[in-house]
Amino acid sequence: MNRSNVNDVHTGISAGVSKRFSVYDNLLANVTGQAFVATKGPVTKYGIYVSQVATGSGWSFFNSAYSFGIQLPYERGNRNVMGCAGFGCTLQEEGAILLTQAQFAQGASNGMEIKLQGSGNSVIIRVPAQAFQEAYGQRSQ
Repeated sequence: MNRSNVNDVHTGISAGVSKRFSVYDNLLANVTGQAFVATKGPVTKYGIYVSQVATGSGWSFFNSAYSFGIQLPYERGNRNVMGCAGFGCTLQEEGAILLTQAQFAQGASNGMEIKLQGSGNSVIIRVPAQAFQEAYGQRSQ
């Protein structure tokens, strides 16, 4: 998904979404992150959509997120086997890290470092301030 402003008259959701940033990368896995600000009626949600693609290293089964001692709400999304070959399978896991408005604003100033923890693997992602700024900017357009 590219950076965009989403207004869906059918669901009533209005959102600003940043472009995808590579927030963790190694030989066998890549995690991308997109900041979002989504509003439906009087409720506004702030967060980071994350997607990991890993080859041959098994499922991470991410189930929680932490940033410097603070546990952040984590909502698991889809898990898919994208394909398999002699070197193993390529797996995709998605989820969303939910933030308060104050945490999101701090991310827009300094970026954010978060540990995604799972039963199969843990990674530390670094989301740049630009992601949060883009989501704010797209929402106001």
